[in-house]
Amino acid sequence: MIKVWSLPIRIMHWTLVSAFIVAFYTRDSEMMRDIHVDAGYVAGAVIALRWLYGFFMHDFAAFRRFPPKPVAGIAYLWSLARGKAKRYIAHNPAGAFAVYGILLLGTLTTITGYMAFNDMALPFGLADDEAIKDYHDIVSYAWLILVFLHITGVIVGSIAHRENLPLAMITGKKQRRLVPEKETSKPVQTPLPDYVRRQYIEEAAYYIAESRGFQYGQDWDNWLEAEKEVDQRLHYALIIPDKTS
Repeated sequence: MIKVWSLPIRIMHWTLVSAFIVAFYTRDSEMMRDIHVDAGYVAGAVIALRWLYGFFMHDFAAFRRFPPKPVAGIAYLWSLARGKAKRYIAHNPAGAFAVYGILLLGTLTTITGYMAFNDMALPFGLADDEAIKDYHDIVSYAWLILVFLHITGVIVGSIAHRENLPLAMITGKKQRRLVPEKETSKPVQTPLPDYVRRQYIEEAAYYIAESRGFQYGQDWDNWLEAEKEVDQRLHYALIIPDKTS
């Protein structure tokens, strides 16, 4: 088991989920309008923190770890539909788009909600306070649709890769697999694909760098050490055959 999601990310994730549910449940009730507004403030604060976290932190939740790649996202969905999707330790390319979309629509929802609550209009006569309320409804329902798509993707991904993705967001941990997913009782002598081996090395190098405080100029040394460790582990797991035997 390896640590993937930090405690701050998990707290932000489930706080945003809770605020989202409360805000939508109370959206049409005048009696619970204050609760709706407070939930919106909480959601806005969490989203703002998540933007900052993504830009300035260095773990798996950092934006530099899952940049938006449209072609890769489409390719992942196609491979997932065929049952051949590659497993990612953090966000897959399609999940990355969902993260950016949720943050963007969440930002627009909270901004337009604040403007609608305070009867504000856009400058230069682009939209009056009534139009802002309509915009708030539109982006909030777009946000809801994307959330449902995200939940669907989480369920499908959990089934496809045989892992509990919601549980990983609770515990913060996932299982690193150093053997093929279709295990047999016999020793496996099939060479590991290069891209899988590289992914293992990237993960190991990250944890080595983290243990050393991300020291500048140590990237290559971290990579070489991770490469040696991974190859040794794969050798003993009988994924890479012993060339001397």
